[in-house]
Amino acid sequence: MTTIYLLRHGQYETHDGILPYRLSDFHLSQKGKEDVHELATKLSSKPIVAVYTSPLERTFETAIILAKSFGLTPIIDERLLEVRSPAQGEKEGFVEEKGGWGIYETEWYKDHDGESLIEIASRMKEAMEEFALKHEGKEIIVVSHGDPLMLLKAVYQGIALTPEALSIIPYIPMVGGYKIDFDDGKATIQSL
Repeated sequence: MTTIYLLRHGQYETHDGILPYRLSDFHLSQKGKEDVHELATKLSSKPIVAVYTSPLERTFETAIILAKSFGLTPIIDERLLEVRSPAQGEKEGFVEEKGGWGIYETEWYKDHDGESLIEIASRMKEAMEEFALKHEGKEIIVVSHGDPLMLLKAVYQGIALTPEALSIIPYIPMVGGYKIDFDDGKATIQSL
Protein backbone atom coordinates (compact mmCIF):
# COMPACT_ATOMS: atom_id res chain seq x y z
CA MET A 1 0.00 0.00 0.00
CA THR A 2 1.13 3.55 -0.82
CA THR A 3 0.08 6.39 1.47
CA ILE A 4 -0.04 10.08 0.61
CA TYR A 5 -0.60 12.68 3.32
CA LEU A 6 -2.29 15.58 1.52
CA LEU A 7 -1.78 18.75 3.51
CA ARG A 8 -2.86 22.35 3.20
CA HIS A 9 -0.22 24.97 3.91
CA GLY A 10 -0.03 26.81 7.22
CA GLN A 11 -1.58 30.17 8.00
CA TYR A 12 0.03 33.00 6.04
CA GLU A 13 0.53 36.73 6.40
CA THR A 14 -2.29 38.59 4.73
CA HIS A 15 -1.93 41.82 2.76
CA ASP A 16 -4.90 44.09 3.45
CA GLY A 17 -7.36 41.22 3.10
CA ILE A 18 -6.31 40.41 -0.47
CA LEU A 19 -7.05 36.97 -1.91
CA PRO A 20 -3.64 35.59 -2.88
CA TYR A 21 -4.38 32.64 -5.18
CA ARG A 22 -1.14 32.54 -7.23
CA LEU A 23 0.28 35.89 -6.09
CA SER A 24 3.76 35.75 -4.58
CA ASP A 25 4.98 37.17 -1.28
CA PHE A 26 2.43 35.49 1.00
CA HIS A 27 4.70 33.90 3.60
CA LEU A 28 3.81 31.81 6.63
CA SER A 29 2.85 33.80 9.71
CA GLN A 30 4.42 33.02 13.07
CA LYS A 31 1.29 31.05 13.99
CA GLY A 32 1.49 29.24 10.66
CA LYS A 33 5.08 28.19 11.37
CA GLU A 34 4.15 27.01 14.86
CA ASP A 35 1.20 24.98 13.53
CA VAL A 36 3.36 23.36 10.86
CA HIS A 37 6.04 22.46 13.45
CA GLU A 38 3.30 20.87 15.55
CA LEU A 39 2.10 18.88 12.54
CA ALA A 40 5.68 17.82 11.77
CA THR A 41 5.94 16.43 15.31
CA LYS A 42 2.68 14.47 14.84
CA LEU A 43 3.94 12.99 11.56
CA SER A 44 7.50 12.33 12.77
CA SER A 45 6.89 8.62 13.38
CA LYS A 46 5.81 8.08 9.76
CA PRO A 47 8.39 6.64 7.33
CA ILE A 48 8.12 9.56 4.88
CA VAL A 49 10.36 9.21 1.80
CA ALA A 50 9.42 12.36 -0.16
CA VAL A 51 7.72 15.73 0.27
CA TYR A 52 6.11 17.41 -2.76
CA THR A 53 4.90 20.99 -2.81
CA SER A 54 3.37 23.79 -4.80
CA PRO A 55 6.00 26.46 -5.57
CA LEU A 56 4.14 29.29 -3.81
CA GLU A 57 5.84 30.63 -0.66
CA ARG A 58 3.20 29.53 1.83
CA THR A 59 3.26 25.94 0.60
CA PHE A 60 7.02 25.77 0.05
CA GLU A 61 7.72 27.14 3.53
CA THR A 62 5.31 24.56 4.97
CA ALA A 63 7.04 21.81 3.00
CA ILE A 64 10.52 22.91 4.17
CA ILE A 65 9.49 22.57 7.82
CA LEU A 66 7.93 19.16 7.21
CA ALA A 67 10.75 17.86 5.00
CA LYS A 68 13.41 18.91 7.50
CA SER A 69 11.84 16.52 10.05
CA PHE A 70 12.68 13.64 7.73
CA GLY A 71 16.02 14.89 6.41
CA LEU A 72 14.46 15.55 3.00
CA THR A 73 14.36 18.40 0.50
CA PRO A 74 10.93 19.41 -0.85
CA ILE A 75 10.23 18.70 -4.51
CA ILE A 76 8.31 21.42 -6.36
CA ASP A 77 5.52 20.31 -8.70
CA GLU A 78 3.52 22.95 -10.61
CA ARG A 79 0.43 20.71 -10.69
CA LEU A 80 0.02 21.39 -6.97
CA LEU A 81 -0.45 25.13 -7.52
CA GLU A 82 -3.37 27.13 -6.24
CA VAL A 83 -6.32 27.74 -8.58
CA ARG A 84 -5.76 30.04 -11.56
CA SER A 85 -8.51 32.48 -10.66
CA PRO A 86 -9.54 35.94 -11.81
CA ALA A 87 -10.47 36.56 -8.14
CA GLN A 88 -6.74 36.79 -7.44
CA GLY A 89 -5.97 40.14 -5.82
CA GLU A 90 -9.61 40.82 -4.91
CA LYS A 91 -10.65 41.51 -1.31
CA GLU A 92 -11.71 38.76 1.12
CA GLY A 93 -15.41 38.07 0.76
CA PHE A 94 -15.35 38.51 -3.02
CA VAL A 95 -15.71 34.79 -3.76
CA GLU A 96 -18.62 34.45 -1.35
CA GLU A 97 -20.32 37.42 -3.04
CA LYS A 98 -19.94 35.62 -6.37
CA GLY A 99 -21.54 32.47 -4.96
CA GLY A 100 -18.77 30.52 -3.18
CA TRP A 101 -18.17 27.32 -5.13
CA GLY A 102 -20.65 28.74 -7.67
CA ILE A 103 -18.02 31.25 -8.84
CA TYR A 104 -16.54 28.48 -11.01
CA GLU A 105 -19.76 28.36 -13.05
CA THR A 106 -20.17 32.10 -13.66
CA GLU A 107 -19.65 33.66 -17.06
CA TRP A 108 -17.41 36.27 -15.41
CA TYR A 109 -15.08 33.53 -14.15
CA LYS A 110 -14.99 31.72 -17.49
CA ASP A 111 -14.55 34.95 -19.49
CA HIS A 112 -11.53 35.84 -17.33
CA ASP A 113 -9.70 32.54 -17.96
CA GLY A 114 -10.55 30.97 -14.62
CA GLU A 115 -9.40 27.38 -14.23
CA SER A 116 -12.35 24.98 -14.29
CA LEU A 117 -13.20 22.48 -11.57
CA ILE A 118 -12.36 19.64 -13.94
CA GLU A 119 -8.98 21.15 -14.90
CA ILE A 120 -8.00 21.57 -11.25
CA ALA A 121 -9.13 18.09 -10.22
CA SER A 122 -7.47 16.49 -13.27
CA ARG A 123 -4.03 17.99 -12.66
CA MET A 124 -4.17 17.06 -8.97
CA LYS A 125 -5.31 13.49 -9.67
CA GLU A 126 -2.62 13.08 -12.32
CA ALA A 127 0.04 14.19 -9.82
CA MET A 128 -1.22 11.85 -7.04
CA GLU A 129 -1.31 8.83 -9.32
CA GLU A 130 2.18 9.60 -10.60
CA PHE A 131 3.52 10.03 -7.05
CA ALA A 132 1.81 6.81 -5.90
CA LEU A 133 3.40 4.86 -8.75
CA LYS A 134 6.83 6.40 -8.20
CA HIS A 135 6.75 5.71 -4.44
CA GLU A 136 4.89 2.41 -4.51
CA GLY A 137 4.65 0.84 -1.05
CA LYS A 138 5.97 4.01 0.64
CA GLU A 139 4.56 7.07 2.45
CA ILE A 140 4.89 10.64 1.18
CA ILE A 141 3.65 14.14 1.97
CA VAL A 142 2.06 16.51 -0.56
CA VAL A 143 1.52 20.19 0.34
CA SER A 144 -0.99 22.17 -1.70
CA HIS A 145 -3.92 24.58 -1.37
CA GLY A 146 -7.52 24.43 -0.13
CA ASP A 147 -9.63 24.24 -3.28
CA PRO A 148 -7.34 21.83 -5.18
CA LEU A 149 -7.21 19.48 -2.17
CA MET A 150 -10.97 19.56 -1.72
CA LEU A 151 -11.59 18.89 -5.40
CA LEU A 152 -9.23 15.93 -5.24
CA LYS A 153 -11.14 14.60 -2.23
CA ALA A 154 -14.38 14.95 -4.20
CA VAL A 155 -12.92 12.96 -7.10
CA TYR A 156 -11.74 10.11 -4.87
CA GLN A 157 -15.06 10.02 -3.02
CA GLY A 158 -17.08 10.01 -6.23
CA ILE A 159 -18.66 13.40 -5.52
CA ALA A 160 -19.76 15.35 -8.60
CA LEU A 161 -17.64 18.38 -9.46
CA THR A 162 -20.52 20.80 -9.22
CA PRO A 163 -20.86 23.79 -6.89
CA GLU A 164 -23.89 22.20 -5.22
CA ALA A 165 -22.15 18.88 -4.55
CA LEU A 166 -18.93 20.52 -3.37
CA SER A 167 -20.73 22.75 -0.91
CA ILE A 168 -21.41 19.71 1.30
CA ILE A 169 -17.69 19.07 1.91
CA PRO A 170 -16.41 20.91 5.00
CA TYR A 171 -13.68 23.34 3.94
CA ILE A 172 -10.19 22.17 4.79
CA PRO A 173 -8.50 24.22 7.53
CA MET A 174 -4.93 25.52 7.40
CA VAL A 175 -2.52 22.61 8.07
CA GLY A 176 -5.50 20.30 7.77
CA GLY A 177 -5.44 17.43 5.38
CA TYR A 178 -6.39 14.05 4.07
CA LYS A 179 -4.76 10.66 3.84
CA ILE A 180 -5.02 8.71 0.60
CA ASP A 181 -4.16 5.02 0.53
CA PHE A 182 -3.53 3.43 -2.85
CA ASP A 183 -3.93 -0.34 -2.76
CA ASP A 184 -4.33 -2.63 -5.76
CA GLY A 185 -5.25 0.29 -8.02
CA LYS A 186 -7.94 1.56 -5.64
CA ALA A 187 -7.67 4.87 -3.79
CA THR A 188 -9.40 5.57 -0.48
CA ILE A 189 -9.32 9.00 1.12
CA GLN A 190 -10.09 10.12 4.65
CA SER A 191 -9.59 13.20 6.78
CA LEU A 192 -6.55 13.30 9.02
